[in-house]
Amino acid sequence: MSVETVNSKIEEWLQPVLNEKNLFLVEIRFILGRKLEVYIDSDTGIHIDDCASTSRFLESHLDGSGLVPDNYILEVSSPGMDNPLKVPRQYKRRIGRILEIVKNDGTMFEAQLMEADNEKIKLQEVREEKKKNKKNKNNIQAEEPLKEYILNYDEIKKAVLQFKF
Repeated sequence: MSVETVNSKIEEWLQPVLNEKNLFLVEIRFILGRKLEVYIDSDTGIHIDDCASTSRFLESHLDGSGLVPDNYILEVSSPGMDNPLKVPRQYKRRIGRILEIVKNDGTMFEAQLMEADNEKIKLQEVREEKKKNKKNKNNIQAEEPLKEYILNYDEIKKAVLQFKF
């Protein structure tokens, strides 16, 4: 059975259950035809009970379905904070956060996520704080305006949350 067929059937089974709990599917990974990783999320965060109940539900449909081998491994979890953002709802939830963006052409930059809809995101350059020079404290120079970026999702190869401490 093809990976696309397995993914499609899993999405079909999960959609009503996820909608009922206000959850959404982020990604399905089928590794070496045996291990199935399912990542789910919500607009307000996800609880371990959501993962457990989704796992039990999915397991009841997979067992005996012929879609996966009898000795398959199933893991249902949240995507985690260091995994790339995959779907628009994840971006919408992270407005105001700093993202590291890698575009399809290889361009890489960090910017603050300002807006997100179902087609695109708007980002604003993050300016590094400069140390104040006591000698030139009265020498105020006008700073250049911050760059803004508008990217369609299909222009983004990878977007990862950045954490500054």
